[in-house]
Amino acid sequence: MYSMSVRTLAISLLSTIATCMAQHSVLSLPYNFTIAALNTTFSGVNANRTGVPLVLGQNGATTGASFYVTSTYASYPYNDYPSMALMRGSLRAFTSEGEWLTNATAMRSGRPLGWITSRYYTQPAAKGYSAVRVPTEIFPLLATHGFAHLWSLCRFPGFRGQTNVVFNVSADIPLPPYLEFDPADCYPVTLNIIRVYWQMTIGFHLQ
Repeated sequence: MYSMSVRTLAISLLSTIATCMAQHSVLSLPYNFTIAALNTTFSGVNANRTGVPLVLGQNGATTGASFYVTSTYASYPYNDYPSMALMRGSLRAFTSEGEWLTNATAMRSGRPLGWITSRYYTQPAAKGYSAVRVPTEIFPLLATHGFAHLWSLCRFPGFRGQTNVVFNVSADIPLPPYLEFDPADCYPVTLNIIRVYWQMTIGFHLQ
């Protein structure tokens, strides 16, 4: 039993190393995009090869600033920021009018992929994001700190609770209530980068 587990671990490690060696990452992309979450545990549950649409869900506000988390459209059926951009390691979000006031925040283990919007305060945008090309994947993958396979979708409880994208759920961090969610309610995903093509008549379409 012990030797079998070691053998399985070794195969998994070799597979991960091979994938990392084959992938190619960039800190900027020449086009706008949206992201979608693809379940990596049971591929048969995915309705398509693109993944579940993701949006910026409300997560509070203070004077001069609003906060968001990356949520599934099914749990937060609004899309006020229909496109994103990757610029020199920073992740930006744009309104339907093309206005840029929103940046992704620094990513930490056990925390959702968050955003901040402000017209009054300026600060350097968080770095650490990249787009990764993996030969086995159809779309580029969104990565943070160089990792594209440590994302999960986690259901947050409460009234109108959203299902959020969380980074590195399996890290050695305190359990609820610190996390505000139960890791047992999470499942691993990759975040597909889907290019956005703008059109004057209908706003945009995806490819």
